[in-house]
Amino acid sequence: MEEALGCLTRVRVGHSKGRPAPNKPCLLLAIICEIQAGHITSPRVAIDDRLIARYHDLYELAAGRRQEARPWLPLWFLSSDTGPDGQGGSLWQPELPAALNEVIDQLGAPKSLDQLRKRFTAARLHPALYSRLEQESSAREAAALLVTRHFSSSTELLARLHDYLEQAFASGAYEKDPEQLKGTATDSPQQERARSAAFRSLVLEAYDYRCAASRLRYITPDYRYLVEAAHLIPFAESQDDRPTNGLALTPNLHWAMDNQLIAPGPDHRWHVSPAVDALVPDNRWLCELDGQPLVLPREACWQPDRDALAWRLDHLQR
Repeated sequence: MEEALGCLTRVRVGHSKGRPAPNKPCLLLAIICEIQAGHITSPRVAIDDRLIARYHDLYELAAGRRQEARPWLPLWFLSSDTGPDGQGGSLWQPELPAALNEVIDQLGAPKSLDQLRKRFTAARLHPALYSRLEQESSAREAAALLVTRHFSSSTELLARLHDYLEQAFASGAYEKDPEQLKGTATDSPQQERARSAAFRSLVLEAYDYRCAASRLRYITPDYRYLVEAAHLIPFAESQDDRPTNGLALTPNLHWAMDNQLIAPGPDHRWHVSPAVDALVPDNRWLCELDGQPLVLPREACWQPDRDALAWRLDHLQR
């Protein structure tokens, strides 16, 4: 085993009920997945919602108790582990403000994610390790090493983690090249799941997890999102899972759009079907949407395709 990956075998973990604690291995697996998805593109790792949500997904698989995930612990204590021998430096180096460097040892470990983010919002992965994790073959080797070393007590858990990581690598390849998400209706079931995961991830991130109609944005304490990824032109008709064929919507508004009660138009406004009776008080939540602006992603490349918006408006109930 090459030394750049060998440092992963020396990561120190605590133990719970006689088994290795999953915190650090889950964080490292989350980082590997995010590198392979193209979300982390340098040794500098932002402590953002996407990484934390990925950590929660893996922790839930490993421990079965999503609500007990404590991401601030591995984000903090991973800095005590050393990088590849002969390269110097720690495996994980938080970017601390200069004022904190002098007193950091006196502060103790953070007790919440908010408290950790007041200390740092990014850290640097050891560059030699990062360069290896950019390569899919090495990333797969690193993931297998972590899973085998820390989760081998249960064959069922090994299988679950294997399936999760296989899908993460496959969906990550689509995320790095979204044009692959159009026009491949003959995909295998495994590819379909990977495409669907990539579509959801790209759409929700493009909209910053905010509903394109109601503007609601809510992430639960255990990092579940209120919004869903909704197709403009249904996949069965378009074979298009590119994020420009999608919107982030709350479940009720996703349902309303799929049932042709509301539609976003090329004018970037919401339109409500005349079939919705405005005189019925229970319909107010839909009627008030009429004429409201469509929330758009900040990056122009992710904004919804005008032809897809026109298709959706043409299919509004009349």
